[in-house]
Amino acid sequence: MNTNDLLNTVRDFVDTNRRERITKHESLKRLMKKLKIKQNLLKEQVKNENNKKLRKRLEEKIRVIKAQRKKGLKLLKELKSEM
Repeated sequence: MNTNDLLNTVRDFVDTNRRERITKHESLKRLMKKLKIKQNLLKEQVKNENNKKLRKRLEEKIRVIKAQRKKGLKLLKELKSEM
């Protein structure tokens, strides 16, 4: 580890707010990946679904996930700018 890495590590331990932001950022990033996977799976189900009612429900779920991901990406950008 070079000097900058060591200083960043020490700063993370001293600054609890920074540490909390980092953990929040990492967990949100993992959640965003899971949502993207779920969205892709739902898109595949919509392609294979013949029943119009079920297709409509799946499309509604996709819209909800898309909105959640949009909010999550906005929050990720804010957290990244604060770090």
